[in-house]
Order: sequence, then structure tokens, then C-alpha cells
Amino acid sequence: MSDTRHDPVRGSGAEPVAGPLGHLVVVFDNHIARSLTAIAAATGWEVTVLDEAPDAETAGRLGHVDALVVCNHDGDGAVDALRGALGTGVRYVAMMASRHRSAGLLEQLRGEGLDDATLTRLHVPAGLSIGGGSAGEIALSVMAEVVADAHGRPGTPMRAS
Repeated sequence: MSDTRHDPVRGSGAEPVAGPLGHLVVVFDNHIARSLTAIAAATGWEVTVLDEAPDAETAGRLGHVDALVVCNHDGDGAVDALRGALGTGVRYVAMMASRHRSAGLLEQLRGEGLDDATLTRLHVPAGLSIGGGSAGEIALSVMAEVVADAHGRPGTPMRAS
């Protein structure tokens, strides 16, 4: 089944979209995760929300995953979920965390032997710096980074690109 969507950037009317633009897995359900899920669905992504970090069996049932976002850095298995995703072909791997927690996580993973090439795929803290603080604004910043990454773009303002 396909639908048509208007592309306001090109202004060219509608073009067919054959299916989801990507598959986003959101780990841990909370108010930010629910906002992220709504924004991702509105932008054409397939979304899977997991109440807990996936074990190997669950991860195997997810199919192809383009992006994984951990929405609770204190959740049981959060770091294991990141490690697991980094060990696969998941292009965008992220966790919502403070800058302080992010620095500690990177140091921890480096100490465990993950190399810099692998760690460059880890987006911590998740999202673009847009200055928002509400659940919806945080989710918007994360989804903007997911979409930019999916298109190989840096997420800079249109006037700068």
C-alpha cells in the first residue's frame, strides 16, 4: 500500500511513498518516548516501543532496525541495549542523558574496549541542540537528528546548507 505526501521543500506536489521511511526502536516507555513515537509516526517511520531493554531473542525478532533510542539512561539494561545495537548494523544509536552522564558512558564503553569508530555511531546525549525542555521538544530534537542521520545530513539550518 502506498500513500502520497506533499513535499513542501520541493513544492512539487505529491510523490508516492511505498512504505515506512525507516524502523525506529524506542527502548523504555515514558513521556518523552511517547512524544518521540508520535513524531516518528507522523514523519513516516515504523516505530517499535519496548518496555524494557531487548535481550538477544527480542532483538532477533525486531527485524531490520535503522535507529534505536534509549529513553531512560537509568533503565535496567540500558547500556546493554546500546552495546547490542552498536554491535549490529543499526545506523543511529542514541540515549537520552545529560552531558555529564554521556561523558561517563563514553568513558565506560571505551574502557570496555569499544573503539572510536564504533563510538562515533553513539549519539549521547541524543538530539539536536534546539533549546527545548518539554517532552515534545526533546522528542522533536531527537527525531530531527534521526532523520538528518538517515539522510546523511548534519542537521544544520536550511539557510546554512
